[in-house]
Amino acid sequence: MARCGRCGLWSKYPDDHTEKVYAGVCLWYQTRLPEHAVYEPRRCPDFCERIPGVEPMEHFAYKVKRDNLGDAYRQATRAKRLAYIGLVLSILGLLLKFLT
Repeated sequence: MARCGRCGLWSKYPDDHTEKVYAGVCLWYQTRLPEHAVYEPRRCPDFCERIPGVEPMEHFAYKVKRDNLGDAYRQATRAKRLAYIGLVLSILGLLLKFLT
């Protein structure tokens, strides 16, 4: 359960912001919330607790890089499995050719 005010992907508007209606913006979903709705519980699969001392844009860049690295790792392991399967099939084909 996420609360945007605690999320590392939440950027609070400055106090001198021209629009006084919204408290800030979610960097991931690009949604703006009024002040009374900032700390309401909500379901958010991209919730990432704020790292102390890190600005929201740095946190956003970190999350994007982390997600991209995870995707790259999964693709690399899948490619490695397919390469091993291809190698085993090639060896089996050679063995069958020499045995017949």
